[in-house]
Amino acid sequence: MSLLGITVAITSSRRASELADLVRKFGGIPYVVPTIGIKNSKPLNSECNQFIETISNQKMHFFIFMTGVGVFNLFQNIQKSHRLNIVNEKFQGTTIIARSNKPKMELRKFGIKTNFVPNINTIEGILDLLKNFDVRNKNIGILWHGDSSISFKKKLESQGANVFDFSSYSYSTSLEQKNATMLKEMGYDYVAPNEEKIEKLVDDIMNGIVDSITFTSPPAVKEFFELAKRNNKSNSLKEKLNKNVLVVSVGPSTSKMLEQFHVTVDITPNTYRMGPMIKELADYVSSY
Repeated sequence: MSLLGITVAITSSRRASELADLVRKFGGIPYVVPTIGIKNSKPLNSECNQFIETISNQKMHFFIFMTGVGVFNLFQNIQKSHRLNIVNEKFQGTTIIARSNKPKMELRKFGIKTNFVPNINTIEGILDLLKNFDVRNKNIGILWHGDSSISFKKKLESQGANVFDFSSYSYSTSLEQKNATMLKEMGYDYVAPNEEKIEKLVDDIMNGIVDSITFTSPPAVKEFFELAKRNNKSNSLKEKLNKNVLVVSVGPSTSKMLEQFHVTVDITPNTYRMGPMIKELADYVSSY
């Protein structure tokens, strides 16, 4: 089992170095070009105030936390303003849902216990989990990742729920310095995105330099293709990926985003994690 010296593009930002080490371990050449960063779309103090005001005035029956970064960014600010005890008090009796173990671990650091983590760490997994409950006339809060899902919100509202949503950051192809510091505080050995490097990655894919490309989140896919579109290269990029590059997706939600851009996914691991993803790629390359 080996990557046999192929060049593997890595689009992850937060865990780029870790992924690069895995590629080297399996005998490949990592090409690290993160396509996604985070920024504060509006003042975080304002978002914290809205969050606390809402949970104080509206009893939350369920609250869904989508990412660890979102939890850390919001709750660190709340903690600094000495209002964390208010949040803990208001969440008494609230069913807390974390999309994956990452937000669950971050919530624990701020004294909040998670009741449920869906078996599949996607919006679809959360919807399956909520089928076990009657959400009619129930208040459901959502702390999004860097992007929101209108369809998810409408699905909950169609079931009779009242949805209150919040965000503590948004996605971009740059990384604000204060958010870079935040990611370092969380323990991420991040690599910041850079538009010029992303443009070069697109050119290198066109020129046959890249053998495989990995995507570990839907936003990484979206930002990559949005930049290619701005440079009038999205169609040729799609064609090259489908014909000449092994496209690797970490899981269903990422694959779904690739499909939206008409890109065929060649490899998805059975376990939706980075290690199994690179191992699956190595298995494929070795047996090709």
